[in-house]
Amino acid sequence: MRVHLMIVARRTGVPLPPVVLDAARQGIARAFPVPASTLASDEWHSATGDTALLSWSNEPEGHGSPIMCSGGGRVAALTGHLAEPSEVDRLLAVPRLGEAVTRTGGVFSIFRVAGTEVSAATGLTRACPVFHAETPDVHVIGSRALLVHLVARAAETSSSRPAIVWDLAALESMVRAGYFLSDETPFHGVGALPPAAEIRVEGGRRTVTETPFPEAREAPASRRAARAQVDELADALLTAVRPLRHTTEPVRLSLTGGRDSRLLAALLHRAGIPFVTATSGHDDSPDVVLAERVARALGVRHSVARPKRSDDGTELVVPHPHVRGHNVLFACEGMISVYENIPAGVRFDPTPRMSGHGGEVLRGGFLHNQTGLDAKAVRRRIDGLFSRNADLLTDQGRQHAQALASPWRDLDGPGALDRLYLAHRVGRWHAASRASLLRGQNPVPPFLDNLVVRTALGIDPLWRRSEALIHGVINAFAPSLRDVPVEGRPWRFTEESRPSLWDRLRSRGLPLRSGPSAGSPAGFLKASAASAGKPWNWRTEPSAELTGLLRAAVIDDRGELRADGLAHVVDAAQVARLPDSRMDVLWHLYTVSTMLTDAFATPVPPDLPSLRIPIPR
Repeated sequence: MRVHLMIVARRTGVPLPPVVLDAARQGIARAFPVPASTLASDEWHSATGDTALLSWSNEPEGHGSPIMCSGGGRVAALTGHLAEPSEVDRLLAVPRLGEAVTRTGGVFSIFRVAGTEVSAATGLTRACPVFHAETPDVHVIGSRALLVHLVARAAETSSSRPAIVWDLAALESMVRAGYFLSDETPFHGVGALPPAAEIRVEGGRRTVTETPFPEAREAPASRRAARAQVDELADALLTAVRPLRHTTEPVRLSLTGGRDSRLLAALLHRAGIPFVTATSGHDDSPDVVLAERVARALGVRHSVARPKRSDDGTELVVPHPHVRGHNVLFACEGMISVYENIPAGVRFDPTPRMSGHGGEVLRGGFLHNQTGLDAKAVRRRIDGLFSRNADLLTDQGRQHAQALASPWRDLDGPGALDRLYLAHRVGRWHAASRASLLRGQNPVPPFLDNLVVRTALGIDPLWRRSEALIHGVINAFAPSLRDVPVEGRPWRFTEESRPSLWDRLRSRGLPLRSGPSAGSPAGFLKASAASAGKPWNWRTEPSAELTGLLRAAVIDDRGELRADGLAHVVDAAQVARLPDSRMDVLWHLYTVSTMLTDAFATPVPPDLPSLRIPIPR
């Protein structure tokens, strides 16, 4: 993981206050959740001392580009990765970063000092985020929101160890959804730069410029046109995995029985990149069974990571929620719920890793599971995203949620759900989750590559939603997967297309001379596997002990909220009546309550025993 921070004085030529730089150097221990002994750092300062770029990394020497790159009198630092490492020279030289970044392959953000101008830019998904704040004396821009906040607060308070000030209004989104459906953060005065945007500071003035997203073409009207768009996406995906051409270790692919990780397996197979696969789950789960079939069809080594159980196999062993909460809050900076499964911190492993997260970008974003496509149905879905669990909120909280929904409700057509997914599900939920991976791993997400996303956005979102596009790419990359079922519902284009003549004849019991091809809609209907109900989820059906620990961290025996400030967001009486059937939102409440009380106080996790949860028969 790499952390970058730029500090710019509001008055040109005036040196930065020493306390601000001290706060950055001290605050990195709270904002970068890895052992201090693993960190390397670098700093750049302007001749007049009014601008500084500070960088830290726990990656081994020789992994990726240098912490900072320079050329032509400019200096830059990147998070994430470029599809072609040499592209950093072009990004150093371009007059403006904004559109140049969105047209550069890779998943990254960039921080650059060019003469008297300081700038930073996000890609089309902002999976590598940029955060910013300003005070009367300084502008602060960085890749970790907590560090940006601590430095801005140091400028305001003249303290190198300032207290955190929370953005209480913004936390309603965390309570409702478990992530931010906005550009807000938990920290007062700190915002997230939008996707495909550039922030610039010059002469003490800050400007933000957004690059328009590509316009989608109409859905292909012929097989030839459809094939051309399949080939276009296939080429973009192959380009996205170019960084792996010379990898010394096989890529580790987290494989399920679904669509997205299967597409990645097919992609690596077609690109000739060595890889192995692994699945987490019990032996009889559909994901495990189908993932093994995919791996076998491609001839790759597969392993299964089984959940930790008690010696007699009757109980699931899970971390204490305070340990789990400490890990998630430090890794993801309070921008994702403790409900999510976030890996614990480990020493950095440069082996490339992949998973299917973000694959919905190729399937229409929030359209991928949307049934109604008329204007009213789309509006209801948007309203639902911003009003979910709103019964728990105070009046101020509900008003804040509605204000966030307003610009999205004004957009026309199903494309709004496509863009909303990019802006907030990928740009906020996935970005927070990705931060936890980056601190100890080398994730390479082809679905979020700028050129892949640009290609996808240029394709009709409803046709992407049909799944015919990714189905065609999988077939092109790995024909051996044609007969391997998918977990859950069948391919959407087979469900929603008109029955073929073959299907109509079959439904009448008429004799047929030959069966359908594996590539036909009927063949895929037959091959699609429906899971036999949802598997047990210990987070939504936990033990009474775990439920009690979560509730006790949110509300006390008198019915009062534990955390100061939480009453600004939620109604205590409603929280006290929250039924066990809504465990997901209890996890979200636990996240916010824990964060407001003692989060970021110490990077050392609490030493608490694991819990044992009885496994239902």
